[in-house]
Amino acid sequence: MNDKISILIAAGGTGGHLFPAIAVCEQLNDITGGRCDFHFVGTADKIESRVVPSLGYNFNAINISGIKKSLSILLLPFQIASAINKCRKLIRENNISAVIATGAYLSFPPGYAARLHNLPLFLLESNVRPGKAIKSLCKYATKIITSFDESINYFEKSYHDKIVTLGNPIRKQFLNFPSKIDARSKLGIPHDQKTIFVFGGSLGASAINKAVEKHLDSLLESGYFVLWQTGKYYQYNGIKHENLIVKEFIDDIADYYAAADLVVCRSGATTVWELTVAAKPAILVPLPSASNNEQLFNAEILKKNGAAEIILNDEIEAILLDMINSLFSDDKLARMSDAARKLARPNAARDVAIEVLKTIGYEL
Repeated sequence: MNDKISILIAAGGTGGHLFPAIAVCEQLNDITGGRCDFHFVGTADKIESRVVPSLGYNFNAINISGIKKSLSILLLPFQIASAINKCRKLIRENNISAVIATGAYLSFPPGYAARLHNLPLFLLESNVRPGKAIKSLCKYATKIITSFDESINYFEKSYHDKIVTLGNPIRKQFLNFPSKIDARSKLGIPHDQKTIFVFGGSLGASAINKAVEKHLDSLLESGYFVLWQTGKYYQYNGIKHENLIVKEFIDDIADYYAAADLVVCRSGATTVWELTVAAKPAILVPLPSASNNEQLFNAEILKKNGAAEIILNDEIEAILLDMINSLFSDDKLARMSDAARKLARPNAARDVAIEVLKTIGYEL
């Protein structure tokens, strides 16, 4: 089966659902020499509607929303049925060979359409604890690909033979981290200076930002260099300092990871796996409003393995400074870095792509 392969991808809502799928697409095309066509489905007002077309992939909007955001619970079944029918049309018109879904509510229509057309269905679960959409599609899945070994404990035993743990796919651009020396030279950071990288995603994390601003003077006076990505909704109007770089958004995030001795951030699945590939110690601040509390579960895995510490959202202002000082003074960072490196699965995207191709009968 070495002809053109058309694959339907259900991924979006957040970058954590979208970017692992894109990473797999990159590897699928590399392995097959560009023989794959990808047809993404997602919602018109989310990140996928912008990113997918910009990368040259086909994007198809479906009208689907979570239960909490649906205009009426009575209309939801009709919305789902309409979305399933659109996915079935895409399958017929594009001769789809397989469906890949990464979770969230938009995964259900294409996942169910795969079952109706008897197509291989691959579920990618990035977090430790699987979400409702992934669990609802397990019975139709050909393979359930997890990032964490511990995830198997959250699936019914009848599905265990479908589960393969390969790690969370990360895009190629994050696999070639520069050296710390090169990254610091680029950013203007002295090579021997204690450096902290703080970020909260593209929109920012309010609790993290407030804690950093509260303790910023103390951090700078103590000799730390602070790299701070505030996100879209937080405006820093404080002092300028030679040991401070503040940005709303960071394009070249690999340089910031590489330059840092310690990272302070949320614990979404993509961030967690980037930390392990970069081998960076972290203070993780799980997002408390995450629907499945998945960020806390992700963070606990890194803490259990000695790669991170955890601060709860409502505690960060009180204890962030003391924890940072403690980690640097106890010389614990080197051990945490080693622990993070041992957890890394840098080849996850390629391994997932190979699993997909083997399962659908492609000759590698």
